[in-house]
Amino acid sequence: MEKSTRTALWLGATAAVLATLAGAVMSVATIGMAQELPRTLVARYLTALEHGKAEQAMRIAGIHRSAGDILLTDTAYAKATHRITSFTVGHPVTRSGRTTVEAVLTQGDQEQRRTFAFERTGGLPGVPLWRMAKVAPDTVSFEVQAPDGMTYSIAGIRPEKQALRTIVTFRALPGSYPMSFTSPNAAYRIWDADVPSSPSDRAKTTRFPAQLSSDGDTAARAAVDAWLDACLATTVPDPAGCPFVVDDTTDDGYTVSGVQWKLDQRPLVAVDSSWAHGGWMVSSDEGTVEASGTVTSPTDGSTGPASTDPFSFQYFGSVTFGPDGAPVFTPQYEDGTTQG
Repeated sequence: MEKSTRTALWLGATAAVLATLAGAVMSVATIGMAQELPRTLVARYLTALEHGKAEQAMRIAGIHRSAGDILLTDTAYAKATHRITSFTVGHPVTRSGRTTVEAVLTQGDQEQRRTFAFERTGGLPGVPLWRMAKVAPDTVSFEVQAPDGMTYSIAGIRPEKQALRTIVTFRALPGSYPMSFTSPNAAYRIWDADVPSSPSDRAKTTRFPAQLSSDGDTAARAAVDAWLDACLATTVPDPAGCPFVVDDTTDDGYTVSGVQWKLDQRPLVAVDSSWAHGGWMVSSDEGTVEASGTVTSPTDGSTGPASTDPFSFQYFGSVTFGPDGAPVFTPQYEDGTTQG
């Protein structure tokens, strides 16, 4: 065999060997890439969130936005704080035919674990093809506890329905969303604050009760004093909705009229600064009052003066603000029912 022929055969054999080795290396790499694809998809999803790319993350995770999903946009997510700042992704784990990947997310100074599921969509033995199962978005859940007229926005967006005193839930991506509030009355307000998201299966509701301002507290106490003074100005034994009464008939049948009430000690009043149960709750310690009046004989109609010893009283209730902005005190029994 000529030298040139032997050289050609040798080169051809070498090329065949190299091609075989390249094919083997490619197969190993392909298998490795296929097996690591779940980790790669999770990392892509979390990286998109880390960089504030909400809509890109949603495409990877199979999250489809509906008309009511006001927070599932790049614009809304740009306003979110406490977003993912770093993460680590574990290796795929298959148990009972179910493959999952666990990731540890860092948001601010907190860490949390998230699990992502994967579905096999085909492939070859040892070279599986994977698809990330649809990821359930987080939710933000809140309740604005305030009188009618309070309005709010979240992530700079004003929901069309301004639901009050009921839980509102929006789908969201991991983070905290700023809320701002506008009060119709200077007597009360809600401080702007963030509402954090939470996994949909572990939803947490953030409540925002309206707080009395210093002027509102003063107005509430003035309304309570005005109510008590109106009770003291009555001339009947059992004034409606008032915290003190006397019998309108004595044990021996005399009727009582023309009652005069005298306040000996005005109760100290506590006004809760946070809205609850339809208003701002009011309670008092004990005060003392006495009554005098005229008694009339049931036999001959003769009359005479009568009076009581000082006796104690206290009251409960709530303050609200009417359409005109004026405070109104409504007394209640201890079980919450309205007096009078």
